[in-house]
Parts: sequence; C-alpha cells; structure tokens
Amino acid sequence: MDIIIFGGQSNMQGQCEALTSTEIVPNCYEYKYLANKMIPLKNPVGEDITYDKTPGYRFDVDTNGPEWLNLHVTGSSGYGHTNLVPEFCRVYTEITGNPVLAVHATKGSTVIADWLPGTAGYRMLVEKSLAAMANAKAKDEVSSIYFVWLQGESDAIYGNSKTYYKEKISILSDALKKDIGINKFGIIRVGRFTNDDRDLEIIAAQDEICRENDDFLMLTDIATELNQQSEYMNPFVRGHFSAAGLEKLGAEAGKTLANYSK
Repeated sequence: MDIIIFGGQSNMQGQCEALTSTEIVPNCYEYKYLANKMIPLKNPVGEDITYDKTPGYRFDVDTNGPEWLNLHVTGSSGYGHTNLVPEFCRVYTEITGNPVLAVHATKGSTVIADWLPGTAGYRMLVEKSLAAMANAKAKDEVSSIYFVWLQGESDAIYGNSKTYYKEKISILSDALKKDIGINKFGIIRVGRFTNDDRDLEIIAAQDEICRENDDFLMLTDIATELNQQSEYMNPFVRGHFSAAGLEKLGAEAGKTLANYSK
C-alpha cells in the first residue's frame, strides 16, 4: 500500500460548486483521524478538526468564514462537494496497481508559514499522517509515502517573494522527510489568484524548486491553463476551480506521480 498525503489550502481542501461522483474508488482508502480508521475513498473527503482535536463542522454556504478559520486546524471539502483526491488516487492506482491510503490535511486561506514546524497545522499534519501509517502497517506493507502540495494563493495575496517561498517550502520538505519519511514532495503548481505579478513569484518559486532540488517533483503545471477556461473554474468563488477543474488537476497530477512511482 502506498500512502499519499494531501496538503495545502482551499483548492486542495476543496471549494468547488458541485458534488459529482460519490462512487468508491477501487483499492483506495481514506484515513479518518478522529475515528482512527481507514474507510473506502470517495467524495467528499477530509475532516473538520478543531485546534483542540475535537470534531468541527463543515464549511457551508451560510458559514461565518473568519469564525470557521479561527476554530479549525483542518477542513473537509467545502459544502460537501467534489475534491481532487479521489480522481488523483483513481488514476494513480490504475497505473501502478498499488492500493492507496489517502491522508487529507488541509485548510483554506493558509499561507505556507501556517504549515511549518512548530505550528498547529504542522503538528496535525504529522500526527494524522503517522496515525494513518500505523493503521496501514497493521493491515498491509507500506511501500512509498508521498506528499502532494497545492498551496500558494495566500502567499501571493500577501506579496511573499520567490526567495521567501522557496526557503519555506524547503524547510517543510526537510521536516516531512525527517518526521514522516516521505519519499517525494509533489507539487501541483498553483494557478493565478491575484492576476498580477505576485502570482508569478509563487509560480517561479515552485518551478525552480522542482528543477533545483531532487526532493521535489512537479506533478502538473496546468492550473494556469485551466484558469483561462470557464468550465474549469468555480463560477461562484473567484480563483477557485470547479469540480471539473479539480478532477482534471487530480487526474494529471496522479498520472505524473504514478509514472514516477513505477
């Protein structure tokens, strides 16, 4: 069994306009931290976990955003809609033949600093991942452990530089290698959110780190292409992908990681 950990902000948490398929993905599972168990993988995914590690509530159409963010350390797919994780894992396991345990630990509106060692986000990410690994090892042999990252929109909003972002993502990767034992840090390159030069700093940082550091793998750079196609964008929330967009990102990224894994 391969373990794939999914981290990032709202596009990885899932904030699209619809729920597509709720069919179970064959040979794929999702780890639920609060219940400490593996369940068959399907949409929607994730968990709403508070900072004190108790059950929270889903981000919905009538949710007070700041209140939700102040309470939760991780979140499930917004509105109970589609996420990229099932499609990613479906393509991955079809190519590799390996069963997958998905670990979803994400939260919208976060900057990369919110996920670095010493933060509540990092502690939950590591704790949930290690618990998932223990569950998997009790049932099967664990082959590879991958981390998949879709984040950077908030760093663009704050105007964080390419140099800053590269430094922070390297810190995150090194910590995850040490604390979880990830085999590769995969990046789904961020799309355009601010639609000005601030986006370009984060995009360049992610491109360069994948070229310069063998710990990283660029899984797909199509987000900026999808930004230009209305059918792939959420018509109600600017800068976020539609269900079709998330599934497209998931399929492309899952294919790349699967071919690397083989």
